[in-house]
Amino acid sequence: MIRSVMGVVLSLDLGTTTFKAALCDDSGRLLARSSLPADSGMEFDAGDACDRALRVVAALVRDGGVPPREILAVAVASQRATVVPVGADGAASAPAMSWQDARAGDAAAEPAATLGAEHYRRVTGLPPSFLWSVSKILRFRRERPEAFARTGRFVLLHDWVLHALGVEGFVTDVANASLTGLLDVARADWSDEILDAVRLTRDRLSRVVASGTRVGSLSAVAAGATGLEAGTPLVAGGGDQQCAALGLGVVDPGRAALCLGTAAVVSCPVERPPEAPRGGFFCTVHVAPGRWVLEGIHNAFGASLRWAAAALGLPGVEALEELAAAGASGGVRFVPHLAGAGSPEMDAGARAAFVGLGLEHDRRTLARAVFEGVALETRRILESLGAGVPVDRLVVSGGASRGALLIRLLADLTGRTLELCEEPDVTLVGAALLAWTGIGRFGDAREAALARAADVGAIVAPALDAGARDRLYAGYAGSVGGLRSAAAGAAGRVGSS
Repeated sequence: MIRSVMGVVLSLDLGTTTFKAALCDDSGRLLARSSLPADSGMEFDAGDACDRALRVVAALVRDGGVPPREILAVAVASQRATVVPVGADGAASAPAMSWQDARAGDAAAEPAATLGAEHYRRVTGLPPSFLWSVSKILRFRRERPEAFARTGRFVLLHDWVLHALGVEGFVTDVANASLTGLLDVARADWSDEILDAVRLTRDRLSRVVASGTRVGSLSAVAAGATGLEAGTPLVAGGGDQQCAALGLGVVDPGRAALCLGTAAVVSCPVERPPEAPRGGFFCTVHVAPGRWVLEGIHNAFGASLRWAAAALGLPGVEALEELAAAGASGGVRFVPHLAGAGSPEMDAGARAAFVGLGLEHDRRTLARAVFEGVALETRRILESLGAGVPVDRLVVSGGASRGALLIRLLADLTGRTLELCEEPDVTLVGAALLAWTGIGRFGDAREAALARAADVGAIVAPALDAGARDRLYAGYAGSVGGLRSAAAGAAGRVGSS
């Protein structure tokens, strides 16, 4: 039996591809964990998502080796910007809308068109994009007016699951709220100006609180479904990327986190929101007080690897990596815009492509090109940050960070030294630190993070000659530019016909 003198907390991570739960002591050590696949469609059943969340918690409580009375609190981390429409009866009025759904691309321009793109960015920290919750809501109103009329609130997945666990009403944390496109990022509250521009009101959104705030207690119904004790404190967590940065100890300027999952996100802590975030980068509120995060996103990092494995008839990403290790790209380049382009363009219409294919190329070529492509796209994001945010060392974590070839290519092709965290589930660690904060073990989330040193398993320095690295990158960047120019030209011809 696992025992902790002070007890443990339970953290729940509502990821895009997997729901995970863990028990964690106050040193940030994960003692037991459980997981279930998530429904990763562009739309999904919100009730089923709640059921999966309860089941993954129940499995952990059943098999985790800790009596329920020693589980002192529950906190939730979540995929960000995913929206659940909720009717007046508290039930979902329509399917949940995933953050990945690029169909809201045209709706993304509405707030910026009303207020001006630069002003919108200054207020929200975000460039106009299909990624944010507001785009999903506006598309929903336009395409499903009857369902929109039946919808009383639009809440985030984090808020929806906390409500199912026992929180009265709907509460969101400020880190999750900063990906809605409706938050004043400097004030850390809903922007009445933005709400007016998109014809929404505060009463249609969740109440905003600081990350790590106790927001309620586990209900008797949720206790029966999970095996936890009724009355267990419930704590607002944060967005998965901010929680990952917290779990890695990345809370102050000077270090950056690179979290590799379905998407890859570069997170650079800053002491204040920039006046105008650069290019397609965006500024979110950190779960640590007094900190913000400048972020860049690679929309389909791990998703590209899973797609390629399936397309090549392989059982999974490990088999794809074996195939890639046995071959060379041979001049073939893969542009991994399978879910549109993230930073720096934020282009929902961008498409993926293999460039330079010939009859001499085979499955090994394609596999290698995909691995190189996701690494080179990561470099493109880092390069676009600019001199104002230097990133020489990256603390790397996430489920996609386990492959030796992928890590080697990331170091070699980005030219950055990588610090590999031994604990892959740092989002769960970050959420657990917020749970400990919510029940008073730490004064705030920054104190909690600094009290735990992230476990660095290895340091990987770039080994590829800088000239060779730069030539590969120049060829890749040229392919991206060529594809974007061709797409723009095709759009122009269609528009003039």
